[in-house]
Amino acid sequence: MDILSSLPTSVLLSVVLVYVLAGLIKGTIGIGLPTAAISLTAQFTDPRIAIALVIMPMMSTNAWQVWRSRQHLYRLKQFIPLTTSMAISIALFAFAAPGVSIGFVTLLLGITIVLFAAVSLAGVIPELDTRFNRHAQLTAGVSAGFVGGITGVWAPPIVVFMSAIRTDKTTFVALVGALLLLGSLVLGLCYAVLGLITPGQALVSLLLVFPALLGFAFGEKIRHRLDEAVFRRVVLWFFLLMGLNIIRKAF
Repeated sequence: MDILSSLPTSVLLSVVLVYVLAGLIKGTIGIGLPTAAISLTAQFTDPRIAIALVIMPMMSTNAWQVWRSRQHLYRLKQFIPLTTSMAISIALFAFAAPGVSIGFVTLLLGITIVLFAAVSLAGVIPELDTRFNRHAQLTAGVSAGFVGGITGVWAPPIVVFMSAIRTDKTTFVALVGALLLLGSLVLGLCYAVLGLITPGQALVSLLLVFPALLGFAFGEKIRHRLDEAVFRRVVLWFFLLMGLNIIRKAF
């Protein structure tokens, strides 16, 4: 059944508000749109629908983020093992996704979000020894591809890696945006080939680009005025609670 007719108007309006909030988070700290959008949308609809709806807003906000930070993208060539392994892994696990139960998708999504929030809040990410850089890139890429191909959220392993190599804020925003854009293009193509995105879902996903970009624009303004560390901790606590609730739903 087409999503436009199967979901109540109140739910569709709630989804619009979710994407304004998710765009706001993304614009402020450079990450978090799929995590916020999927975790919140999954509170009142099927996780697979939540994943399908995030594709177009994720592409558009990351494309805008990359464009705004394009002068820093020269460093992307240092992360070929990460980008390659991530793209291949997302494709492989996306094609395996139709055979995975909704319960497992829900549980994996919840665990991924909780682990990411907990590790980030604890601040226990050690600095990476340069000798292990290539192996760490491959590990982060495959890990991101595994959870991303199945749940639509692959930022956590990438963020942990970027934190471990002590990337500065401006470069972090540029590189993470580029990696998330690449992943969203691969995931969107795979979901389209597999028929996991219906025409109705694709239309709603396209329409959700506008509230996401609206929130993103406000978020960019907040980034320059607000204490980013405080806002980031608030967002991480929010993710932690949402992740725990998703795990509860899985059981």
